[in-house]
Amino acid sequence: MVDNGKARRTALNWRTAATIFLSLTLAACGQAESGKTMTTTLESAKSKVTSLQQEITVMVPEDLVISRFANDVSSLMRCDGEQKKWTGAAEIELAPGIDREVFLDKVRDSIAGRDGWKVSDDTDQDGDRRVDILHDDGTHLLVSFYDSPVTLRVAGYSACFDFPEYKYGEKY
Repeated sequence: MVDNGKARRTALNWRTAATIFLSLTLAACGQAESGKTMTTTLESAKSKVTSLQQEITVMVPEDLVISRFANDVSSLMRCDGEQKKWTGAAEIELAPGIDREVFLDKVRDSIAGRDGWKVSDDTDQDGDRRVDILHDDGTHLLVSFYDSPVTLRVAGYSACFDFPEYKYGEKY
């Protein structure tokens, strides 16, 4: 795995925060549908997000990968009351050659129809296509491309879970 340094991680963290903030303003907190009992823990919530990020990023042909980055720790975001959600992102810097539309179609089609998941085409703040992936429990991922350099980005946040002992700024 190649690491392009602190500046790249800082940019990733800012993009993650902006993407998640924007998606939170456009979507509900991520609570389970009315009447469902939630038993999500920090570990299971984080695992669900990172597993799907990994599943999506391995779809990229290895010969196009310049570098990979995925956060494995993150501060938690607030939900209702003392509930929190885990946020994270994975990025792959790409060599020329990926057909963005075909790749996003492949992501959409590979998850569509899975029990509990809703997948739709959407646009990001720049008007570019992204795939929006939402689970009934509130787990939410956004798959898109950025330029300069060409980068696949899979940002997401987990379902809400009880975590009253959280202190602002701690990372999990």
